Amino acid sequence: MSERLKPYNPLDRVELGKSVERALLARPLAPLPPKAAFAGAGLYAIYYVGTLDLYRPIAPPAREPGEIPIYVGRASAPGARQGALGLQSTTAEPALFNRLKQHARSVQLAEAYSDERGQAGLRLADFRCRYLVADDIWVPLAEALLIGHYRPVWNVLIDGFGNHDPGKGRGEQARSSWDMLHPGRAWAAKRPATKKSAHDLRYEVGTHLAAVVPPNLDAVPVVGQEVQEAMVVEEGLTPLEGLLRDL
Repeated sequence: MSERLKPYNPLDRVELGKSVERALLARPLAPLPPKAAFAGAGLYAIYYVGTLDLYRPIAPPAREPGEIPIYVGRASAPGARQGALGLQSTTAEPALFNRLKQHARSVQLAEAYSDERGQAGLRLADFRCRYLVADDIWVPLAEALLIGHYRPVWNVLIDGFGNHDPGKGRGEQARSSWDMLHPGRAWAAKRPATKKSAHDLRYEVGTHLAAVVPPNLDAVPVVGQEVQEAMVVEEGLTPLEGLLRDL
């Protein structure tokens, strides 16, 4: 019996998500943050190209620069959650640029912390990024595909760059895994440590990265709980279970 192939639908949402994913991956590598501000919301990928042993499996010379992201994320337009954008596709605000600047600042603080102690650590000069200003409606699906394809270690294991400063009255929240591995943010140091030590986290990172390989971007990845949890981004958005149900 001949194989029954699913008809290609150019308007299939997974195919549209793939097109956004590939558009991002086709973008040139830029410094973190980019040198010039720009307007719009969208999608981004961050890459590590330094010599820190912890991330050696995804950095040169083991991998080409820009081959395996360490983190994938998105920046939503202000008001997107409340539907305030109406029919607009994005925003005139520098939402995506500002998000990349925030991440760069976190790395700078970690760099300063390790430099003060004469320790090996993150350095902002060792990061690159790709970014794509895109229509808000397709960004979450493309992000899910990217996380499912690459399983970036800071998405699926180290909860990204952690949360923002929660402010007064919420200091009982545990420190993020990222801040345990890469201390430097003063407000995070005031919070209780996680149950996993930095030593345990380093071991888990090493085990995770040992299994990472360049994905087949034509395949549709399994979008399970791991990916859905990784999509809870800094804005506090919940996993988009309805959007991802058919992946």
